[in-house]
Amino acid sequence: MHQLRCNGVLEGIRICRKGFPNRILYGDFRQRYRILNPAAIPEGQFIDSRKGAEKLLGSLDIDHNQYKFGHTKVFFKAGLLGLLEEMRDERLSRIITRIQAQSRGQLMRIEFKKIVERR
Repeated sequence: MHQLRCNGVLEGIRICRKGFPNRILYGDFRQRYRILNPAAIPEGQFIDSRKGAEKLLGSLDIDHNQYKFGHTKVFFKAGLLGLLEEMRDERLSRIITRIQAQSRGQLMRIEFKKIVERR
């Protein structure tokens, strides 16, 4: 029993029973989901991973009862991590679409310039 307690197994079971089955390390969460609101974590300024994750989650329109902060991880109720992934996918899709549009526009401007020069 002591070995299970020291390894954190009992604590993990207790948290899962309270309804927070999904968990992710603060650093991993910050790195993966920062794209949802880049302004929440200022660039070039050191912020602890936990504080960064707290700021990021606080800036999103998510019920605060859906997640809890542990010593090293953020714990999520069932389904919230999937919602965050959907939000991330949507944001990435918009960014990629914008980059593609700008690239195509630049290529067409170059092509148009070549056509005008041939005349």
